[in-house]
Amino acid sequence: MSLPNVHHLELFYFVAKHRGITNAVRKMPYGIGQPAVSGQMLQLERELGVRLFHRRPFALTPAGQSLYTFIAPFFSRLPEIAAELRGEADAHLRLAASEVLLAHHIPEVLAQLRKDAPDLRLTLQELPRGDLEASLASGDIDLAIVVLHGPLSPTTKVIELVRFPMVLLAPQGSKARSFAALCKPDPAAIAHPLVSLPPDNAVSRLFQDALEERGIRWDPRVEVSSLELVARYTELGYGYGLSVAAPGVATPPGLRRLRLPGFPPVRIGLLFHGRLKPIAERFARAANSAAKKLVR
Repeated sequence: MSLPNVHHLELFYFVAKHRGITNAVRKMPYGIGQPAVSGQMLQLERELGVRLFHRRPFALTPAGQSLYTFIAPFFSRLPEIAAELRGEADAHLRLAASEVLLAHHIPEVLAQLRKDAPDLRLTLQELPRGDLEASLASGDIDLAIVVLHGPLSPTTKVIELVRFPMVLLAPQGSKARSFAALCKPDPAAIAHPLVSLPPDNAVSRLFQDALEERGIRWDPRVEVSSLELVARYTELGYGYGLSVAAPGVATPPGLRRLRLPGFPPVRIGLLFHGRLKPIAERFARAANSAAKKLVR
């Protein structure tokens, strides 16, 4: 029995990674047409005698998942190995984080890192939380800085960096001096409007989970995409804003912060897989040192 064609295996790797032939063709590092990929996938399935994936909607079969699990470590590391052979990998850091962190805290850490690594090359990006672990596992990114909330895969490693309290921003004219005051007269359903991040955001989920534990329902009246917009729309009088008491997250003049006693803190941490390459390990140390200074 002949072995599968290595090029066919590479194409299958991209199809499985990007969840479909169309997406794979768009994101492959070299040009190839969709009909060619489709034909070679059929040929690979004939050679192996099994179906590897369902086309619409895309889903790997058990055989396809087994094959992808086997070949992914090899193909995902090829760019890294090639970079190492060219002497580039040690200077390239690929980092995923939220827009707030990329704008306000990470630049200071990177500035320190550049002093020791003047040839530092950066790839900085935002990724949906659902894509982070897959991107780490496939080697597309070295590190992710996220709000730690919810379960992680057993292979994902975590370094907690810092904790910040959640707070509510009270709009101008508000007479409430505490969260307890907002819960009156009906503690089960707060009547005041809430300005919040989207429900899939980790800070929003953390807050809503804490409310549920207390038997309180408080659905957002306004959902926005960033903490800066939470503050802005609270300032405009749209409601009480859910925010975080952290450096770089400004409170506009005239708004007041209301503490949330007993609510869990927002924990920021580093996620990674396997052994960190030297430049990523140096960034992790620098980030940990910078985080300690933030809470002094």
